[in-house]
Amino acid sequence: MQNKNKLPSEIVLTYKIKHNYDLKNLLDGFMSTSQKAVDIIWENINWKEKQVKHRFKSKNKYKYYTTTRLIPEIPKDKDFKRELRNYLLNGWNFASHYVDGAIKVAYSTIESWKSNYLDGKRKRNKPTFKRPFVRVKNTLIKYDKENGTIRITIKARREYLILDIKNEWFFEKIKGFDIGEIILKDSEALITFKKPLNIFDKKVVIGVDSNLKSLDLFHPEEGWIRIDLSELRRIKNVYDVIIDKLKSIYKKAPKRIGILLKKYYNRRKNRVEDFINKLTSQLSKLFPDAIFIFEDLDKLSMYKNSKFNRDLDRTSWREIAKRLKYKSIVFYVNPHYTSKTCPVCGSKMESQEGQVVKCEKCGVFNRQFVGSFNIFKRGVKLVKKLLGGVGVLPERSDGNLKTVRFLCPWLGWRSMIYSPMNPEES
Repeated sequence: MQNKNKLPSEIVLTYKIKHNYDLKNLLDGFMSTSQKAVDIIWENINWKEKQVKHRFKSKNKYKYYTTTRLIPEIPKDKDFKRELRNYLLNGWNFASHYVDGAIKVAYSTIESWKSNYLDGKRKRNKPTFKRPFVRVKNTLIKYDKENGTIRITIKARREYLILDIKNEWFFEKIKGFDIGEIILKDSEALITFKKPLNIFDKKVVIGVDSNLKSLDLFHPEEGWIRIDLSELRRIKNVYDVIIDKLKSIYKKAPKRIGILLKKYYNRRKNRVEDFINKLTSQLSKLFPDAIFIFEDLDKLSMYKNSKFNRDLDRTSWREIAKRLKYKSIVFYVNPHYTSKTCPVCGSKMESQEGQVVKCEKCGVFNRQFVGSFNIFKRGVKLVKKLLGGVGVLPERSDGNLKTVRFLCPWLGWRSMIYSPMNPEES
């Protein structure tokens, strides 16, 4: 399992605003320079052979075999980077710090490719850039907090881009924040704001069990919390049906159907992002002092059959955790056997019909409660390991805990129902 549990040091917020500046030359130049940097770094990668063990399952037993694999070593020494920078500065017509940004983009892109390559998700193909953008370093930005203006240097002492955010809807939210990097595109800018975070102000650990139709949370004071995701699934299903129909007739009118496909893909994406943004914003407001613990799930290892795979693809677990990470603290734990381990005695349980699991010693429990509670317990151990101190578990660990049902996140979370939940309910 990849280690994603890095202690955050700051709160990061990102907002998008429109601009009407002509940045075509800068955008094209930056993308071209970033690609040159990738090409040069790629040519200087040192490929080392390594013996790697693999396994496959045969008749409920694992069989092992060994292969030789090429492992990339990316050049990172100071002399190489200095020569790379000097080469890319030849003929560069804009502020020299953009070249530093292009080199940073090139390295982060190759590091991302390497991580996926080692996981078997990418082949030995060099990354390429297709969409123009510019990463603006802090040294090129001057931020006037009082007047809400951001000045970006395009050409040193000659050309500037001015962004006015004082009348933007998010201006009040970012008071007290410092400005971070900015991403420029042809008609919009993505602006990052940062604020130091004191992680020791977080007092509560919340376990999050990710299911097809819900997120099930365990809060040490509130108990079992269920978040209904049926509306998110409905949104995806509605647009998937439309997109599938358009794909089936694509050959009859490729140009017209292609335009429609693009339109519905964008609508689907925008509605899903809107739902996830509202959901994560509400969670961060309801539990401002919480550390959220998610399972480190890999969908590829969960595929079973075509129907289940389609349902699995319609889930947004990773997107929810990623978006929540910008607003709260998110850690990940091993997902194995979280729904099969007894919350009382810790023994392995058997599945019954529906959502019920049974422990021979302790009785029956709701599977989703068990999952969220065990994730919570693993989260407490992880937080103790990362931060030190003593974790405290609730006295009660049975299934008869208070349940909080957040009704319809898409309705603005206007109501909550508090009711006891029988563990045998599905």
